[in-house]
Amino acid sequence: MGPILTTLIVIAIIVLAIAGGVMFIKWKLNSVTKRYLGMGLGQTADMLKQGLQEEASTPKSISNVSAMYKPRLMRDFPDMSYERFLEMANSAFLSILTSIESGSTDNMKLATDTLKEKVYNIIRDNQNKGTVEHFDNVKIHRTAIADYKSTSDIATAVFEISFECLHFYEGKKNKNPDTLCQMAASVTLSYGREFSEDTSSLTFSHNCPNCGAPVYSVGGRMMQCKYCGTGVTEDVHRSWVASAYKFIK
Repeated sequence: MGPILTTLIVIAIIVLAIAGGVMFIKWKLNSVTKRYLGMGLGQTADMLKQGLQEEASTPKSISNVSAMYKPRLMRDFPDMSYERFLEMANSAFLSILTSIESGSTDNMKLATDTLKEKVYNIIRDNQNKGTVEHFDNVKIHRTAIADYKSTSDIATAVFEISFECLHFYEGKKNKNPDTLCQMAASVTLSYGREFSEDTSSLTFSHNCPNCGAPVYSVGGRMMQCKYCGTGVTEDVHRSWVASAYKFIK
């Protein structure tokens, strides 16, 4: 028997052994799934596949405690509608995703410098990895208030957002840009002089039109300058900024 024939026989034996091992493992798994799940391996695989498909098409659940926080928010800011708050939260969130994808925070106009720095760090991490993070075809399912706190100086409202998108990293292997992802995130909107000043923009300063002294009060109601006594009403719509965000699920 020649060496070539011997080699071929050995290879054939190895292949048959592997095939037999695979068949035994498959038979064993099929027996286990039938015993504990009441269905065969093929049915189990189909069920898992269906579950993954449903997960990709079912919106993520979010906290919705508007019954608790919405009345307090509307009491403090009667000149703004709740729908306007939802629009601001959605707009701030979309600007964050756009900034991460574009690699620039220049379009984050209504955001604190602290938040811009956080987004910039994400951009820098992606650049160091040689990737570009994408959030394509974003569709927001639902936005709801999850928390609200206020003092005489500061107010913060946390909104949770359920959305879907094609989330992937360009430049990273084994990432399918056609895979739909269901995701959720929270965005914090803040109102107060310390947050306004953090934007480094005079647009959000509240100053007396008579003497220029700083004036402040939560809620956008008429307030009186403590230096000259002039009555001042601030444009509360322009005083809220996005101060934080995170993916929650």
